[in-house]
Amino acid sequence: MAFDPIPKEVRKVWDTWNLRGFIILSLSLQTILILFAPFRKRTSNMFMIFLVWSAYLLADWAAAFAVGLISNSQGEDNEPADNGDLLAFWAPFLLVHLGGPDTITAFALEDNALWLRHLIGLLFQVFAAFYVFLQTLPDNKLLVPTILMLLAGIVKYAERTRALYLASLDKYKESMLKEPDPGPNYAKLMDEYASKKEAKLPTRIDMIAEPKKDSAKTTAFDDFPRYLNVIDSVKYAYQFYEIFKGLIVDLIFSFRERNDSRSFFQSRTADDAYNVVLIELNFMYEALYTKVVV
Repeated sequence: MAFDPIPKEVRKVWDTWNLRGFIILSLSLQTILILFAPFRKRTSNMFMIFLVWSAYLLADWAAAFAVGLISNSQGEDNEPADNGDLLAFWAPFLLVHLGGPDTITAFALEDNALWLRHLIGLLFQVFAAFYVFLQTLPDNKLLVPTILMLLAGIVKYAERTRALYLASLDKYKESMLKEPDPGPNYAKLMDEYASKKEAKLPTRIDMIAEPKKDSAKTTAFDDFPRYLNVIDSVKYAYQFYEIFKGLIVDLIFSFRERNDSRSFFQSRTADDAYNVVLIELNFMYEALYTKVVV
């Protein structure tokens, strides 16, 4: 008699509860991320950070493993047809889980650099869910909800991949680079001037001063109120965020931008300055670690 290292009772429990258990685990991890991920930016509690970190790492694994279990169990002879239809619905439902909640897409900045890996994962997981769905055709009794859930899963997963791509440091820096300004074309100007002089046409060159490009941004800080309400704090925080978000990718700023920022904060109360910086940092966090940019 061959020795079986796994008892028959344990194997029976695993066969019965493996898929159910991983679906419940995946749903629980998504709930933890939805509820507790926003606290990561405002707490230094190690237990809370560990909880969010663990849920973030396990969420993708649990959902992907459950999709694999569904694909592996599809087409078994002892499974009723209604159960196969239900499995085909759970596969795109787990695809929604792989898209992750809107409250967190990355736990660290380095996670954003893995957007290509998530794009490849998107292709494979969509293929697996679509394969499971095709196995139930043409007698699928949950055809419409399954199709809708499949579309929702693809959109959610694509949103996460795009959010990671836009927040990757290379793309983030590229999005802030301005179009190169070659300046006036003096050669073309002088050619036209010389040709008109040869034709004895009246010709004159007038010098017109070009307005400063940053004037629109800087004038917004010239007449700010002495005390800021919530709307004013959000407005000025967003303006400073748009100017100084390049600090993350080591962009160099002008003396005018530094002086405008200094004069603004020197004329504020400590509470107003703190609130503006707090909101500005919140804008940075949302852009780098959530789906707010999508």
